[in-house]
Amino acid sequence: MNISVENLTSVDKKITIEADNTDLAPKIDKALREYRKTMNLPGFRQGKAPMGLVRKRIGKEVEAEQIDKFIQDVYQKDIAPEHKPVGEPQIDKLDFNNGKLLVEINIGVQPEIELIDLKSISIDKLVHDVTDDEVELEYQASIRRHSEWEEFEEAANEDSKVTVDVVRLDKDGKETEDKDNDLLLDLKNDQNKEYADALVGKKKGDEAEIKVDEDGEKVTYKASVKKVENQKMPELNEEFFKNISRGSATDEDSFRTFLKSQIQNYFDQTSDDLLNDKIAGEVIEKHDFEIPKNIYNDILNTRISNIMRENDNELPEDFNKEAYEEENREGIIKEGKWSFLVMKLMEKYPETEITPEDVDNFFQVEAAKMGLPAEMLKNFYASQSDQLENLRMRIRTNKLFGKLSEEVSVVELSKEDYEKKYSKKKN
Repeated sequence: MNISVENLTSVDKKITIEADNTDLAPKIDKALREYRKTMNLPGFRQGKAPMGLVRKRIGKEVEAEQIDKFIQDVYQKDIAPEHKPVGEPQIDKLDFNNGKLLVEINIGVQPEIELIDLKSISIDKLVHDVTDDEVELEYQASIRRHSEWEEFEEAANEDSKVTVDVVRLDKDGKETEDKDNDLLLDLKNDQNKEYADALVGKKKGDEAEIKVDEDGEKVTYKASVKKVENQKMPELNEEFFKNISRGSATDEDSFRTFLKSQIQNYFDQTSDDLLNDKIAGEVIEKHDFEIPKNIYNDILNTRISNIMRENDNELPEDFNKEAYEEENREGIIKEGKWSFLVMKLMEKYPETEITPEDVDNFFQVEAAKMGLPAEMLKNFYASQSDQLENLRMRIRTNKLFGKLSEEVSVVELSKEDYEKKYSKKKN
């Protein structure tokens, strides 16, 4: 047997295995004799059939089986320990003719990464303390979400819901076949502003013309009002506040306190997520290295599989894999680079290894967010063994980001300054 190696890139290798009957024949013959012991062929006692007949019956299958086993053994004993491949190997060529075997296997290997001084990286962080005005807006929205609606005989106002039949008009003002019946519109929703402008002041039985901008073209619809609904405000008592706060509040003041805490938690989590994204992006940007082709393909195929899952396990009819790959190439490379950087950073910061206390704290925090007992969440993960490793990686990655946020230079920006700076970048 001979094994040769060709470096395709800094992280991709082609391993060529050459073998002949000196390596393979004894293994194939031994396997055939083992199968012979249990074979029942007409005219022969079990295990007594001639080897020539056995070879004729199952020789090809056993040969293929033993070649596959031989390749796996060589890979595990001779290739993996020396080259430490990452991802799944790809067999590019497999030929077995006249007792000679030729196998070409493409593998990926760990890239060489020299971590930079993270203190050289500067990251903006959103910092915001929730205001009373924000609490008031959420308070009113919460009451509205938990209010009942009742039909109203008077004209619609800007807080109403209106049910309409709409029909598109042509350029001459005549009705077309483009119709939509029983369309329910919440006039308070900003997305319905064009409808609201025309329907406020209208009541059941009235009609209104609505001009809508569709792809840069002004289109006119006629709306016939079928129903106007207004909110029936709930009784703001202890039972109501307990219900909408999942038992955390009993009156208006404690409910406002509850809302403020929830909104602040949202902003804090958003701030952390944005910070983590920016840290990851900057760390990726500052490290220049290649990723193995098989890792790239794994990420690409996973993304395509996710598209299929969201589309009843089929790709959309107009899906073009080449165009999709080209559009997402940069993101795929970044995802691959980050996976290697995470492992390298975890080696550098062994204190990010998770502890039982980290796991308990995770369950406590996540359970509180969902309003569940922590023990219930623990039992769920315990019953989902395939999720346990993902959970461990998630907790450790969170710890890693905590460490990285201490290492990089963080610049705190107010909500207004942050939005001003990054809205300009988007534009």
